[in-house]
Amino acid sequence: MEQENPQFNVEVQNGVDFFADQVSVSHNPLRFVIDFTRTAPRIDGSATSQPRLVMSHNVVLVDPYLAVEFINVLKDNIAKYEKRYGKINRPASLRKIDEESKRSGKGEQRQEYFG
Repeated sequence: MEQENPQFNVEVQNGVDFFADQVSVSHNPLRFVIDFTRTAPRIDGSATSQPRLVMSHNVVLVDPYLAVEFINVLKDNIAKYEKRYGKINRPASLRKIDEESKRSGKGEQRQEYFG
């Protein structure tokens, strides 16, 4: 006789928090690739060693439908955030860089591609 309510053991593996200071997005016919990147300086104790940057990546692959769902959920959450805390603006330090670039004749330095 078959059970009407099968039982499953579920194991939850919690992820590790990851701060990203860059993100890039690409796609192929099957999925979207979202690459979150963190760049952090590493300082060694010796005075003779060169400073170095360490880049860490967390890549998320999603199918196109889930990418659309993600955008919708993100837009909804941004609207709720701005309603509660105010409009999200480009940081003052980045606006300053944009203004300096305009004055020097280089135009805005905004990235069309994050990453």
